[in-house]
Amino acid sequence: MWPKTAKEAGVRFFVTILFSALMGPALVVVVRNWMPGLFDSARAVAVLYGSDPALGFLFIAAPLMVAAGLPAWWVLGATVRWLDKRRDKDIGELARDAAAVVRDVRGGL
Repeated sequence: MWPKTAKEAGVRFFVTILFSALMGPALVVVVRNWMPGLFDSARAVAVLYGSDPALGFLFIAAPLMVAAGLPAWWVLGATVRWLDKRRDKDIGELARDAAAVVRDVRGGL
């Protein structure tokens, strides 16, 4: 879902970067605990090419941190679209619509 306005794009980029900065390190820790050999191999490759071993860690950590921010882009975009469709409704009507969506999701499971 692409943003409709420049303001929406700016907000979505900001939230994505913020989410990446907050959740990215946690994702790196999870992946490092789950697959420690991946980081060791990346360090070894960096040393083979005459680079600092920390650069090998960065080769794995940087894409993970970027990937951690992508769900925020999609969730925020879906939320903006959902609220845009209900622009003329009050908070009670929004709550009823949200409850209906939750019921539909639960019924499908």
